[in-house]
Order: sequence, then C-alpha cells, then structure tokens
Amino acid sequence: MTTCITVAPPCIRARPPTVAKGHREKLGGCRRWITSRSARGTRPCAASIVELAQIAADTSNYWTKYAFMFPVSVCVATTAMLTGIGGAALFSPIFLLGFPILGPEYPLDSAAEAFNVALLTECFGFTSGLIGYTNRGLVDWRVSAPFIAVGVPAGIAGGLSVASADPGALRLGYGAMMAALGTYLAAPRDEDGACDAGDVDDMPEECLTLTDNDGETYAYQAPAIDAAAIAATALGGALTGLLSVGIGESVVPQLTRRGDAKLPLAVAAGTSVSVVIVVALAAAAAQAAALYGGDAPVAFEFPRNLVCYTVPGVICGGQIGPRLQGSIAQRDAERALGLVFVCVGAAFLKAGLSHQ
Repeated sequence: MTTCITVAPPCIRARPPTVAKGHREKLGGCRRWITSRSARGTRPCAASIVELAQIAADTSNYWTKYAFMFPVSVCVATTAMLTGIGGAALFSPIFLLGFPILGPEYPLDSAAEAFNVALLTECFGFTSGLIGYTNRGLVDWRVSAPFIAVGVPAGIAGGLSVASADPGALRLGYGAMMAALGTYLAAPRDEDGACDAGDVDDMPEECLTLTDNDGETYAYQAPAIDAAAIAATALGGALTGLLSVGIGESVVPQLTRRGDAKLPLAVAAGTSVSVVIVVALAAAAAQAAALYGGDAPVAFEFPRNLVCYTVPGVICGGQIGPRLQGSIAQRDAERALGLVFVCVGAAFLKAGLSHQ
C-alpha cells in the first residue's frame, strides 16, 4: 500500500509531486486524487486568515487559562515552607475541588493526573525551599538521612501503582489523610525537650546541636529509628506516590512530638523539607512513568499550560517561606492550616463516598 500526503499553503494550488518513472503505476491513485483536488481549486485567502486568527486565539487562551495559578502557587509554597508540610496537600484540593467550580474546561483528566501535577509542582517549590533553608543553616542531614532511606523506595512503589488505582479510593484516601493531618496540626503541642541549648557543655550524649547562619544554636534529640518509625515513614512514602502527600506529614510529627525528640520548629521544618524533596522527586518520577509512559493504561496529555504558572510560583514561594520563618507565630499558622485541612478532608470524603 502506498500513502500519498500533499501539503500546500491555503492560497496556493497544490501540484502533483514529481514521480520517478518506475513508481508511476504505484502512485497512480495518488496522482488522480491530487489532480481532482487541483481542479476544484482552493479556499479563498480570507477564509484562511480567519482560521489563522481562530488558531491564534485558541492558542492564547490555552496558555493563559491558568494564569491565576501563579499568585496562588506563591501563597501555597510560602505556607508549605513555614510548616514543613508538602505543598501538594494544598494543590490537590485546588485541582480536584476548585477547578471544577471554575468551569468544564478547567479540570484535569483524572485524580491521578491531578496528584502527579501537584507532586511535580511541589518538587520545584521544595527544591527552592531547600536552598533557602540550607542558606540559613537550618537543615540537619544527620536526622533526615534515615527517613530518606526508608521513604524513597516506598515512594517509588506508590508512584508506580497510581495509574491502576481506583479514583474513588484515591479521593477517599486523600480525604482521610487530610482530616488526620488537620487534627494533628490543631492539637496542642508540648515543645519542652530533653536538650537545652543554653547549656551545651552539660547536654546528654544523645543530644545534637545545630548553629544557623545567624549564630543561633539549637539543641535537640534525634528521633529514634525503630520499627514504628520505619513503618510510619514507609507508609508516608507510599502515600506520597499514590496521593502526592504523606511523607512530610509522617516525618514532621516524628521530629517534633515523638518521645524526647522535639526539634525546634525552624530546624524541624528545614529538615522535613530535605526529606520531602528527595522522596517527592522519586515518587513523581515513578508517577510520570506510570501515567505518561508507553505502558500506561490510559494516556494523559501533560498540562503544560498549568505547570508553566505553578512552577515559577512555587519557586518564588520557596524563597519567601524560609525568610519568614520565625517572624510568624508557628502555632497560629498551624491551627489555621489544620482547620483548612479538616474541611478539605471532609469535602474529599463526601465526594469519594458519593461516587461509590
């Protein structure tokens, strides 16, 4: 079978292509089709200009549709940097609950794609935030390394499973995670630890110290890496691959509330960011392979017109958040965020149950 394709400008009569003598019989059908098309002529130039104008308008609308997400992304990333909680915890509700309210042309193709875009955006924001916290000297890699070692394999496993997961189950799981996270953030916090930075020489051996670039010294005890910690971190990593949230939400409580391991909030946030970014990168890569790879059950078109605004926004917010660390009452921010997450969790649970 021979395929004949002719491409010609709208206002120029198409001409039959030059055909070698030995192939004329094979291309005879193509030549007859071209000749009949040439005899009919082409459309007027005015019609082509109108079409080009429509194409230009459609292209402009495609690339500007999500422009409002730039300032939204700046606010989301700034909030995430202040608390150490993954920014995807806020992006996913925006994509899955907010976009459908705006109109039928805004929602993404599926919950799995929304989680992937949220996680990918979070990777850029947390990379920026990690640079900011590192520049302030508030990241303790001694503490974050064990969590990374456990969270990365779990995140990859969860990400590879996202394409085959039930959308209703994803919504229900996300709702439960948000409700639990909101309750945690709103609960009272005991900030008294076993280590006192004011008496560095007489501290127990298990205490660690960290001096930031402003000269302030923090003292704290690293959380125990036992069976419970490994299980919680692995679950958080797997949920990050499936729901785009989980690793930061499982690590922060271990840094600030488990036993005597009560890291100062500034150090806990910076250290959590270092864990989240590494695990999120691994999970996002696995998600992308599952959703957009050649073996994906359903092929999605990557929303370039959305990430072109969310990525620059979170990069800016990733620099703003670390600079504001300490200038805003942490507990007030956490309580407000906890209330938002409880409401988001309830909305997702309701949506998930209604689709059962």
